[in-house]
Amino acid sequence: MSHYRVSAWLVIVLLLSAGCAKPEPALIEASTNIPPIVTVTPSNTATTLPTSAATSSPTTSPTNSPTPLPPTQNTVLPTAINPQNLAVISVETAAQVERLGTLIGHTNRVMTLAFSQDGTYLASSSRDNTIKLWDIWNAKEMIDFPMIVSDLNGIAFSPIDNWLASPDTIWDVDSMQVVQTLGQGRREPGHVAFSPDGSTLAVAIIGEPTILWDIASGQVVRTFAQQADTPTFSIEFSPDGTLIAAGESFGTVKLWDVATGQVVTTFEYSKDDDVHDVAFSPNGRYLASGGTDNTIRVWELASGQMVQTLWHGNGMYGVTFSPDSSLLASAVCDRSVKLWEVASGRLLRSLPHADEMITVSFSPDGTLLASGGYDDLIYLWGVVR
Repeated sequence: MSHYRVSAWLVIVLLLSAGCAKPEPALIEASTNIPPIVTVTPSNTATTLPTSAATSSPTTSPTNSPTPLPPTQNTVLPTAINPQNLAVISVETAAQVERLGTLIGHTNRVMTLAFSQDGTYLASSSRDNTIKLWDIWNAKEMIDFPMIVSDLNGIAFSPIDNWLASPDTIWDVDSMQVVQTLGQGRREPGHVAFSPDGSTLAVAIIGEPTILWDIASGQVVRTFAQQADTPTFSIEFSPDGTLIAAGESFGTVKLWDVATGQVVTTFEYSKDDDVHDVAFSPNGRYLASGGTDNTIRVWELASGQMVQTLWHGNGMYGVTFSPDSSLLASAVCDRSVKLWEVASGRLLRSLPHADEMITVSFSPDGTLLASGGYDDLIYLWGVVR
């Protein structure tokens, strides 16, 4: 292993171990409508998978941080969620978002969350070296998948079937079997993203070029050259599958042409800060990035201009668009998830958590928002009709 790869890996591990600065909590600006939490024990036991082979002015900075929730280490989702009772989370309903439940099972921070395309499953990766699969509607933890490296390991669901990918393995979650093994086993943190048609998996490994795997053959079909001293923290396909966005250290976001493997655009996030996450809006109009300079930057892809700078006053790890592209959700170091209106840049809501947040994800139909971070828990948010 090269000196650079060891150094880059250690920097990332130390960064996540240290976390963000933890400000003293202030009063939340709005009621959170949090229902009582019922302390129960899981009714099921997860099994282990058998081994086999133009810049706008910054929006007004929020003056108050949300009051953190008390630790809930002995709680799980109290009851099953009825999807028929949920409304879509939108600009109009953001004020009504409430915590529907909390999932317990991980014993270390939650790094990544991903919903299956049909919304039945939620997958979570953690620094406890597990990937867990949850049946959301029936409130069940289903299985633990093995994970080689815990730090920053990404997971992604295929957009066309219930296949779940990590940087070195693809599982069929319906059969709970391995369907593809990629590479020889990863030793560094990695990130993954499926192409919109589900035929290709992009894998970014610290200290290595980003590569594209053909799912059917298990072969590398494209390699993206990059500077050896510039780790990639996140990758994402554009909705039409023609571009890959890569959030990097040293404050850059690169857009790669999938067909040619060439960089077509480089966005400057912040010269001396890391880009922790990138997200395309589902309508293909925008690209958002967030990281350590306390802002979310939103670019319009057609013009290449930065159209929003969303200031939240603390470092952040995760950012994602709602399915209708009207909202941005950010996982923030002030122990909150924030909901923003994309068009205006307005902060609509701060959802309180017990500790710093790392990851956030909308369900495909937009009725659920999942969040996770340093308190080892997964929170489920929604709007009850």
